[in-house]
Amino acid sequence: MRLVLTTTAALLFTALPTHADERSECLAGIARLRSATAARPAPPDRDTLLGTLRRAEREAGERQFDDCVGVLKASASGGGKSSRDDDDAEEGAETEDMFGFTEGTSILEKGKFEISGAGEGAFGKRLGRYRTGGLGGSFAFAPVDGLSIELGAVGNRVSIRDVPGLDNRHGGGFGGFAAELKWQAIKRGDASPVGLTFIVEPGASFRDAEAGGRGRGVGLEGRIALDAELVPRRLFGGLNLIYELEKFRPRGVNLFNGEAEPLEGVLSGPCQPYAEDDALETCVASARRKSAERSSLLGLSGALAIQINPNVFIGGEVRYLRSYAGLGLNSFEGHAVFVGPTLYAKLSETVSISAAYSAQIAGKSEATPGRRLDLDNFARHQAKLKISYEF
Repeated sequence: MRLVLTTTAALLFTALPTHADERSECLAGIARLRSATAARPAPPDRDTLLGTLRRAEREAGERQFDDCVGVLKASASGGGKSSRDDDDAEEGAETEDMFGFTEGTSILEKGKFEISGAGEGAFGKRLGRYRTGGLGGSFAFAPVDGLSIELGAVGNRVSIRDVPGLDNRHGGGFGGFAAELKWQAIKRGDASPVGLTFIVEPGASFRDAEAGGRGRGVGLEGRIALDAELVPRRLFGGLNLIYELEKFRPRGVNLFNGEAEPLEGVLSGPCQPYAEDDALETCVASARRKSAERSSLLGLSGALAIQINPNVFIGGEVRYLRSYAGLGLNSFEGHAVFVGPTLYAKLSETVSISAAYSAQIAGKSEATPGRRLDLDNFARHQAKLKISYEF
Protein backbone atom coordinates (compact mmCIF):
# COMPACT_ATOMS: atom_id res chain seq x y z
CA MET A 1 0.00 0.00 0.00
CA ARG A 2 2.89 2.34 0.79
CA LEU A 3 4.25 1.68 -2.72
CA VAL A 4 0.88 2.53 -4.26
CA LEU A 5 0.64 5.83 -2.36
CA THR A 6 4.25 6.77 -3.20
CA THR A 7 3.73 6.03 -6.89
CA THR A 8 0.49 8.02 -6.94
CA ALA A 9 2.19 11.04 -5.33
CA ALA A 10 5.08 10.90 -7.83
CA LEU A 11 2.68 10.79 -10.78
CA LEU A 12 0.71 13.71 -9.39
CA PHE A 13 3.82 15.90 -9.03
CA THR A 14 4.95 14.91 -12.52
CA ALA A 15 1.59 15.90 -13.98
CA LEU A 16 1.46 19.37 -12.38
CA PRO A 17 3.63 21.27 -14.95
CA THR A 18 1.74 19.75 -17.89
CA HIS A 19 -1.56 20.56 -16.21
CA ALA A 20 -0.52 24.22 -15.77
CA ASP A 21 0.55 24.55 -19.42
CA GLU A 22 -2.70 23.02 -20.70
CA ARG A 23 -4.73 25.31 -18.45
CA SER A 24 -2.97 28.41 -19.80
CA GLU A 25 -3.39 27.25 -23.41
CA CYS A 26 -7.06 26.45 -22.84
CA LEU A 27 -7.90 29.82 -21.24
CA ALA A 28 -5.96 31.72 -23.89
CA GLY A 29 -7.82 29.87 -26.66
CA ILE A 30 -11.19 30.62 -25.04
CA ALA A 31 -10.27 34.31 -24.84
CA ARG A 32 -9.39 34.34 -28.56
CA LEU A 33 -12.67 32.65 -29.48
CA ARG A 34 -14.67 35.15 -27.42
CA SER A 35 -12.98 38.02 -29.21
CA ALA A 36 -13.59 36.42 -32.61
CA THR A 37 -17.30 35.78 -31.99
CA ALA A 38 -17.80 39.33 -30.66
CA ALA A 39 -16.10 40.97 -33.65
CA ARG A 40 -18.07 43.27 -35.97
CA PRO A 41 -18.93 42.53 -38.68
CA ALA A 42 -19.62 38.95 -37.61
CA PRO A 43 -17.32 36.35 -39.18
CA PRO A 44 -18.97 33.95 -41.66
CA ASP A 45 -18.20 30.93 -39.48
CA ARG A 46 -19.54 32.52 -36.29
CA ASP A 47 -21.92 29.61 -35.53
CA THR A 48 -19.06 27.11 -35.75
CA LEU A 49 -16.90 29.30 -33.52
CA LEU A 50 -19.70 29.60 -30.96
CA GLY A 51 -20.08 25.81 -30.89
CA THR A 52 -16.36 25.38 -30.32
CA LEU A 53 -16.42 28.07 -27.61
CA ARG A 54 -19.25 26.35 -25.73
CA ARG A 55 -17.46 22.99 -25.82
CA ALA A 56 -14.17 24.53 -24.70
CA GLU A 57 -15.87 26.44 -21.88
CA ARG A 58 -17.60 23.27 -20.74
CA GLU A 59 -14.32 21.35 -20.58
CA ALA A 60 -12.64 24.24 -18.76
CA GLY A 61 -15.50 24.43 -16.27
CA GLU A 62 -15.01 20.71 -15.52
CA ARG A 63 -11.24 21.27 -15.31
CA GLN A 64 -10.68 18.97 -18.29
CA PHE A 65 -7.99 21.24 -19.70
CA ASP A 66 -6.41 18.60 -21.93
CA ASP A 67 -9.79 17.99 -23.61
CA CYS A 68 -10.27 21.76 -23.90
CA VAL A 69 -6.97 22.04 -25.76
CA GLY A 70 -8.02 19.11 -27.96
CA VAL A 71 -11.27 20.88 -28.88
CA LEU A 72 -9.39 24.07 -29.78
CA LYS A 73 -6.82 22.23 -31.89
CA ALA A 74 -9.49 20.23 -33.70
CA SER A 75 -11.35 23.43 -34.53
CA ALA A 76 -8.18 25.17 -35.71
CA SER A 77 -7.36 22.27 -38.05
CA GLY A 78 -10.90 22.29 -39.44
CA GLY A 79 -11.74 18.91 -37.95
CA GLY A 80 -14.56 20.11 -35.72
CA LYS A 81 -15.25 18.04 -32.65
CA SER A 82 -12.90 15.22 -31.73
CA SER A 83 -14.27 11.72 -31.16
CA ARG A 84 -13.35 12.01 -27.48
CA ASP A 85 -15.30 15.22 -27.23
CA ASP A 86 -18.27 13.53 -28.92
CA ASP A 87 -18.18 10.71 -26.37
CA ASP A 88 -17.88 13.07 -23.40
CA ALA A 89 -20.65 15.30 -24.67
CA GLU A 90 -22.88 12.29 -25.19
CA GLU A 91 -22.30 10.57 -21.84
CA GLY A 92 -21.94 13.64 -19.62
CA ALA A 93 -20.39 13.57 -16.15
CA GLU A 94 -18.55 10.48 -14.92
CA THR A 95 -20.71 8.60 -12.43
CA GLU A 96 -18.47 5.69 -11.41
CA ASP A 97 -17.76 7.06 -7.91
CA MET A 98 -20.50 9.69 -7.74
CA PHE A 99 -23.01 7.82 -5.57
CA GLY A 100 -20.98 6.60 -2.58
CA PHE A 101 -21.50 2.89 -1.87
CA THR A 102 -23.73 2.72 -4.96
CA GLU A 103 -21.71 2.41 -8.16
CA GLY A 104 -22.36 4.32 -11.37
CA THR A 105 -22.16 2.93 -14.90
CA SER A 106 -19.20 4.99 -16.18
CA ILE A 107 -15.97 3.05 -16.73
CA LEU A 108 -12.45 3.80 -17.92
CA GLU A 109 -12.04 4.55 -21.60
CA LYS A 110 -9.95 2.25 -23.78
CA GLY A 111 -6.24 2.87 -23.27
CA LYS A 112 -6.69 4.68 -19.95
CA PHE A 113 -5.23 3.65 -16.57
CA GLU A 114 -6.19 4.47 -12.99
CA ILE A 115 -4.50 4.19 -9.60
CA SER A 116 -6.74 4.51 -6.56
CA GLY A 117 -6.63 4.21 -2.80
CA ALA A 118 -9.75 3.49 -0.76
CA GLY A 119 -10.61 3.15 2.89
CA GLU A 120 -13.78 1.70 4.41
CA GLY A 121 -14.87 1.43 8.02
CA ALA A 122 -17.70 -0.02 10.11
CA PHE A 123 -18.42 1.11 13.66
CA GLY A 124 -20.77 0.26 16.48
CA LYS A 125 -22.63 -2.77 17.81
CA ARG A 126 -25.34 -2.98 20.45
CA LEU A 127 -22.85 -3.61 23.26
CA GLY A 128 -19.11 -3.19 23.66
CA ARG A 129 -16.63 -1.53 21.34
CA TYR A 130 -16.61 -2.45 17.66
CA ARG A 131 -14.42 -0.78 15.02
CA THR A 132 -13.24 -2.35 11.79
CA GLY A 133 -11.54 -0.84 8.79
CA GLY A 134 -9.86 -1.69 5.54
CA LEU A 135 -7.32 0.23 3.46
CA GLY A 136 -6.65 -0.87 -0.10
CA GLY A 137 -4.86 0.12 -3.26
CA SER A 138 -5.72 -0.85 -6.81
CA PHE A 139 -4.66 -0.48 -10.43
CA ALA A 140 -7.27 -0.40 -13.22
CA PHE A 141 -6.99 -0.47 -17.00
CA ALA A 142 -9.30 -0.70 -20.01
CA PRO A 143 -8.02 -3.10 -22.70
CA VAL A 144 -11.03 -2.65 -25.00
CA ASP A 145 -14.03 -0.35 -25.29
CA GLY A 146 -16.71 -1.08 -22.70
CA LEU A 147 -14.53 -3.25 -20.43
CA SER A 148 -12.35 -2.32 -17.45
CA ILE A 149 -10.28 -4.56 -15.19
CA GLU A 150 -9.09 -3.63 -11.70
CA LEU A 151 -6.57 -5.52 -9.52
CA GLY A 152 -5.87 -4.67 -5.92
CA ALA A 153 -4.89 -5.66 -2.39
CA VAL A 154 -6.30 -4.69 1.00
CA GLY A 155 -5.23 -4.59 4.64
CA ASN A 156 -7.65 -4.91 7.57
CA ARG A 157 -7.62 -3.69 11.16
CA VAL A 158 -10.11 -4.34 13.97
CA SER A 159 -10.69 -3.20 17.53
CA ILE A 160 -13.30 -5.39 19.22
CA ARG A 161 -13.99 -5.58 22.93
CA ASP A 162 -16.89 -7.04 24.91
CA VAL A 163 -19.11 -7.55 21.86
CA PRO A 164 -21.43 -10.57 22.35
CA GLY A 165 -20.63 -13.37 19.91
CA LEU A 166 -17.19 -11.99 18.93
CA ASP A 167 -13.75 -12.60 20.40
CA ASN A 168 -11.87 -9.62 21.80
CA ARG A 169 -9.30 -8.55 19.21
CA HIS A 170 -7.09 -5.55 18.55
CA GLY A 171 -4.76 -5.43 15.56
CA GLY A 172 -4.62 -6.06 11.86
CA GLY A 173 -2.57 -7.12 8.88
CA PHE A 174 -2.72 -8.12 5.25
CA GLY A 175 -6.31 -8.91 4.32
CA GLY A 176 -6.17 -10.37 0.82
CA PHE A 177 -6.45 -9.74 -2.90
CA ALA A 178 -9.38 -8.57 -5.00
CA ALA A 179 -10.27 -7.97 -8.62
CA GLU A 180 -13.08 -6.13 -10.37
CA LEU A 181 -14.39 -6.58 -13.90
CA LYS A 182 -16.85 -4.08 -15.38
CA TRP A 183 -18.73 -4.49 -18.64
CA GLN A 184 -20.64 -1.44 -19.83
CA ALA A 185 -23.54 -3.00 -21.72
CA ILE A 186 -25.34 0.31 -22.41
CA LYS A 187 -23.60 3.67 -22.40
CA ARG A 188 -25.72 6.53 -21.13
CA GLY A 189 -26.15 9.28 -23.71
CA ASP A 190 -28.27 10.46 -26.64
CA ALA A 191 -28.94 6.88 -27.75
CA SER A 192 -30.08 5.77 -24.28
CA PRO A 193 -31.03 7.95 -21.29
CA VAL A 194 -30.13 5.07 -18.94
CA GLY A 195 -26.71 3.45 -18.56
CA LEU A 196 -26.23 -0.23 -17.66
CA THR A 197 -23.05 -1.87 -16.36
CA PHE A 198 -22.45 -5.40 -15.02
CA ILE A 199 -19.84 -5.67 -12.25
CA VAL A 200 -18.16 -8.81 -10.89
CA GLU A 201 -15.72 -8.71 -7.94
CA PRO A 202 -13.96 -11.97 -7.00
CA GLY A 203 -11.60 -11.98 -4.03
CA ALA A 204 -9.39 -14.10 -1.76
CA SER A 205 -9.04 -13.22 1.92
CA PHE A 206 -6.72 -14.19 4.76
CA ARG A 207 -8.57 -12.35 7.52
CA ASP A 208 -12.19 -12.06 8.49
CA ALA A 209 -12.87 -8.38 7.77
CA GLU A 210 -15.75 -8.25 10.28
CA ALA A 211 -14.38 -10.34 13.17
CA GLY A 212 -10.62 -9.96 12.62
CA GLY A 213 -9.75 -13.68 12.86
CA ARG A 214 -7.20 -15.29 10.58
CA GLY A 215 -8.10 -17.95 8.07
CA ARG A 216 -8.68 -18.43 4.37
CA GLY A 217 -11.68 -17.41 2.36
CA VAL A 218 -13.00 -16.73 -1.10
CA GLY A 219 -15.82 -14.43 -2.09
CA LEU A 220 -17.71 -13.09 -5.06
CA GLU A 221 -19.81 -9.95 -5.43
CA GLY A 222 -22.03 -9.23 -8.40
CA ARG A 223 -23.78 -5.96 -9.20
CA ILE A 224 -26.15 -4.70 -11.83
CA ALA A 225 -25.67 -0.93 -11.99
CA LEU A 226 -28.00 1.55 -13.66
CA ASP A 227 -27.90 5.35 -13.72
CA ALA A 228 -29.51 8.26 -15.51
CA GLU A 229 -29.13 12.01 -15.93
CA LEU A 230 -32.50 13.06 -14.48
CA VAL A 231 -31.96 16.80 -15.04
CA PRO A 232 -29.39 17.64 -17.75
CA ARG A 233 -26.01 18.52 -16.19
CA ARG A 234 -27.68 18.96 -12.81
CA LEU A 235 -29.26 15.88 -11.18
CA PHE A 236 -28.11 12.26 -11.50
CA GLY A 237 -29.57 9.04 -10.12
CA GLY A 238 -28.07 5.59 -9.61
CA LEU A 239 -29.46 2.15 -8.75
CA ASN A 240 -27.66 -1.11 -7.83
CA LEU A 241 -28.87 -4.69 -7.39
CA ILE A 242 -26.30 -6.56 -5.26
CA TYR A 243 -25.57 -10.22 -4.56
CA GLU A 244 -22.60 -11.34 -2.45
CA LEU A 245 -21.43 -14.76 -1.33
CA GLU A 246 -18.47 -15.72 0.87
CA LYS A 247 -16.86 -18.84 2.27
CA PHE A 248 -14.34 -18.40 5.10
CA ARG A 249 -12.59 -21.09 7.12
CA PRO A 250 -11.06 -19.80 10.40
CA ARG A 251 -7.58 -20.93 11.34
CA GLY A 252 -7.34 -23.59 14.04
CA VAL A 253 -8.98 -26.84 15.11
CA ASN A 254 -11.89 -27.98 17.26
CA LEU A 255 -11.08 -30.53 19.96
CA PHE A 256 -13.36 -33.41 20.95
CA ASN A 257 -13.36 -35.55 24.08
CA GLY A 258 -13.58 -39.29 24.48
CA GLU A 259 -17.36 -39.12 24.14
CA ALA A 260 -17.08 -37.30 20.76
CA GLU A 261 -18.32 -34.04 22.28
CA PRO A 262 -16.71 -30.62 21.74
CA LEU A 263 -14.23 -29.81 24.48
CA GLU A 264 -14.56 -26.66 26.57
CA GLY A 265 -12.74 -25.44 29.64
CA VAL A 266 -9.66 -27.07 31.18
CA LEU A 267 -8.27 -30.11 29.34
CA SER A 268 -6.78 -33.11 31.11
CA GLY A 269 -4.58 -34.22 28.21
CA PRO A 270 -4.83 -37.04 25.64
CA CYS A 271 -7.36 -39.76 26.30
CA GLN A 272 -5.84 -42.97 27.66
CA PRO A 273 -6.99 -46.50 26.84
CA TYR A 274 -9.57 -47.85 29.27
CA ALA A 275 -9.98 -44.41 30.90
CA GLU A 276 -12.77 -43.82 33.39
CA ASP A 277 -15.99 -42.19 32.17
CA ASP A 278 -15.24 -39.00 34.12
CA ALA A 279 -11.81 -38.73 32.48
CA LEU A 280 -13.30 -39.19 29.00
CA GLU A 281 -15.25 -35.96 29.43
CA THR A 282 -12.12 -33.76 29.70
CA CYS A 283 -9.46 -35.62 27.71
CA VAL A 284 -8.62 -34.94 24.06
CA ALA A 285 -9.60 -37.81 21.78
CA SER A 286 -9.58 -36.10 18.35
CA ALA A 287 -9.14 -32.78 16.55
CA ARG A 288 -10.80 -31.47 13.42
CA ARG A 289 -10.29 -28.37 11.35
CA LYS A 290 -12.77 -25.64 12.09
CA SER A 291 -15.69 -25.76 9.71
CA ALA A 292 -16.06 -23.16 6.98
CA GLU A 293 -18.56 -20.34 7.46
CA ARG A 294 -20.76 -19.74 4.42
CA SER A 295 -22.82 -16.58 4.02
CA SER A 296 -24.56 -14.54 1.36
CA LEU A 297 -26.12 -11.10 1.04
CA LEU A 298 -28.79 -9.60 -1.16
CA GLY A 299 -29.14 -5.85 -1.48
CA LEU A 300 -30.71 -2.93 -3.32
CA SER A 301 -29.29 0.59 -3.23
CA GLY A 302 -30.29 3.89 -4.77
CA ALA A 303 -28.74 7.35 -4.75
CA LEU A 304 -29.24 10.88 -6.07
CA ALA A 305 -26.46 13.41 -6.68
CA ILE A 306 -26.83 17.08 -7.58
CA GLN A 307 -24.12 19.17 -9.19
CA ILE A 308 -23.53 22.27 -7.07
CA ASN A 309 -20.69 23.53 -9.29
CA PRO A 310 -18.90 22.09 -12.35
CA ASN A 311 -16.60 19.98 -10.17
CA VAL A 312 -18.60 19.02 -7.07
CA PHE A 313 -21.60 16.72 -6.55
CA ILE A 314 -23.41 16.14 -3.26
CA GLY A 315 -26.28 13.76 -2.64
CA GLY A 316 -27.95 11.10 -0.56
CA GLU A 317 -28.08 7.32 -0.61
CA VAL A 318 -30.42 4.59 0.67
CA ARG A 319 -29.43 0.90 0.90
CA TYR A 320 -31.48 -2.14 1.88
CA LEU A 321 -29.42 -5.23 2.78
CA ARG A 322 -30.50 -8.79 3.68
CA SER A 323 -28.12 -11.27 5.32
CA TYR A 324 -28.35 -15.06 4.85
CA ALA A 325 -26.54 -18.16 6.06
CA GLY A 326 -25.34 -20.35 3.19
CA LEU A 327 -24.07 -19.43 -0.24
CA GLY A 328 -27.49 -19.63 -1.88
CA LEU A 329 -29.57 -17.41 0.41
CA ASN A 330 -30.38 -20.56 2.41
CA SER A 331 -31.45 -19.19 5.80
CA PHE A 332 -32.54 -15.60 6.45
CA GLU A 333 -30.62 -13.99 9.35
CA GLY A 334 -31.60 -10.32 9.30
CA HIS A 335 -32.02 -7.13 7.31
CA ALA A 336 -31.09 -3.45 7.63
CA VAL A 337 -31.71 -0.07 6.03
CA PHE A 338 -28.83 2.41 5.72
CA VAL A 339 -29.18 6.11 4.85
CA GLY A 340 -26.51 8.77 4.48
CA PRO A 341 -24.90 11.59 2.46
CA THR A 342 -22.43 11.32 -0.43
CA LEU A 343 -19.78 13.62 -1.90
CA TYR A 344 -17.92 13.48 -5.20
CA ALA A 345 -15.41 16.09 -6.38
CA LYS A 346 -13.21 16.35 -9.44
CA LEU A 347 -10.09 18.05 -8.04
CA SER A 348 -8.44 18.26 -11.46
CA GLU A 349 -8.78 16.68 -14.86
CA THR A 350 -7.08 13.51 -13.56
CA VAL A 351 -7.73 13.42 -9.79
CA SER A 352 -11.08 12.77 -8.09
CA ILE A 353 -12.24 12.08 -4.55
CA SER A 354 -15.44 10.51 -3.25
CA ALA A 355 -16.78 10.01 0.27
CA ALA A 356 -19.88 8.48 1.81
CA TYR A 357 -21.35 7.82 5.24
CA SER A 358 -24.31 5.61 6.13
CA ALA A 359 -26.17 5.01 9.39
CA GLN A 360 -28.49 2.10 10.06
CA ILE A 361 -31.95 3.54 10.69
CA ALA A 362 -34.07 0.37 10.60
CA GLY A 363 -33.67 -3.38 10.66
CA LYS A 364 -34.23 -6.62 12.54
CA SER A 365 -32.19 -9.70 13.36
CA GLU A 366 -33.67 -13.17 13.56
CA ALA A 367 -31.46 -13.81 16.60
CA THR A 368 -32.87 -10.81 18.50
CA PRO A 369 -36.35 -10.22 17.03
CA GLY A 370 -37.38 -7.76 19.73
CA ARG A 371 -34.68 -5.24 18.81
CA ARG A 372 -35.23 -2.33 16.41
CA LEU A 373 -31.91 -2.61 14.50
CA ASP A 374 -29.95 -5.58 13.18
CA LEU A 375 -26.63 -5.15 14.95
CA ASP A 376 -25.85 -8.87 14.85
CA ASN A 377 -25.19 -8.99 11.11
CA PHE A 378 -24.42 -5.31 10.37
CA ALA A 379 -22.64 -2.42 12.05
CA ARG A 380 -24.43 0.73 13.18
CA HIS A 381 -22.33 3.09 11.01
CA GLN A 382 -20.40 2.66 7.75
CA ALA A 383 -18.05 5.07 5.97
CA LYS A 384 -16.03 5.13 2.74
CA LEU A 385 -13.35 7.36 1.20
CA LYS A 386 -11.69 6.93 -2.21
CA ILE A 387 -9.07 8.92 -4.12
CA SER A 388 -8.36 8.15 -7.79
CA TYR A 389 -5.77 9.28 -10.31
CA GLU A 390 -6.46 8.60 -14.00
CA PHE A 391 -3.84 8.82 -16.70
